[in-house]
Amino acid sequence: MATPLKDLLRDHRDELLDAWLQHAQSIWGGDGQYDSLPHESRRRLRAIFEDIATRIEQTPPDDFELNPEGPLASHLHQYVTEQARIGSGANKTIGLMLSLKHLLSERLTDQPAADAAADLVWLERVFDNLTLLTFTAFVDVREHLITQQSVSLLELSTPVLRLWGRILMLPLVGVIDTVRARQITERLLEAIARHEARVTILDLTGVPVIDTSVAQHLMKTIDAARLLGTQIVMTGISPEGAQTLTKLGIRFGDVICRATLRAGIAEALQLTGQSISSIRGQQP
Repeated sequence: MATPLKDLLRDHRDELLDAWLQHAQSIWGGDGQYDSLPHESRRRLRAIFEDIATRIEQTPPDDFELNPEGPLASHLHQYVTEQARIGSGANKTIGLMLSLKHLLSERLTDQPAADAAADLVWLERVFDNLTLLTFTAFVDVREHLITQQSVSLLELSTPVLRLWGRILMLPLVGVIDTVRARQITERLLEAIARHEARVTILDLTGVPVIDTSVAQHLMKTIDAARLLGTQIVMTGISPEGAQTLTKLGIRFGDVICRATLRAGIAEALQLTGQSISSIRGQQP
């Protein structure tokens, strides 16, 4: 059944699309000319507009439901993903959806009140669903990106380096919590087994706070490493950290501790029967 909203979308579709794309450009801080929009963004917005118009034209006013697996949801999710990856906030994307609703509402107000009232109510329902879908997609994408970034940061924050022969080094930076301590232990044990390391240097220069919790995590890691036949050399404990551990009564047993990483490397070389010496007679 034809309605003022369906007639509007059928007779003025191109005009409405152009007006919406111009408004989209103004939202993203442009000069109002939609030709300056990135090609991919313009293509996505065209697809979203066509999907919305088609759904409205083909759906009875009292039976509008968005299929989360349908083309409209797919195009909207792809557009939201693009915007989230460049750091755009949800307010701009949702504002873009609401701007289309306002555009259609303004055009409907030109119709007789009796004819337009039902369509205005229908329009509210349609864009309530679209706004909810947009926000949900944005949250899902952001959570996925944050999870990926967290995993990458954890991997970068626990690099196990092979210094020399069967000598490994694990420089620790940042706060060590339970989740990170588990990853540290797993990555270190894998590296020890792979390289058959005899000595492993744990450098704590980048750990801002050494308390009971951090010490317990370190002791568990050290005990597990010893079971694989490696000797631990701990370096980089700050004077404040040393005082804190002493006040707490925490002892690392027979773990070799050195004040600096350079001293720790020298100790590791000595434990493996190696040394670094200058080449005499060479010009610098």
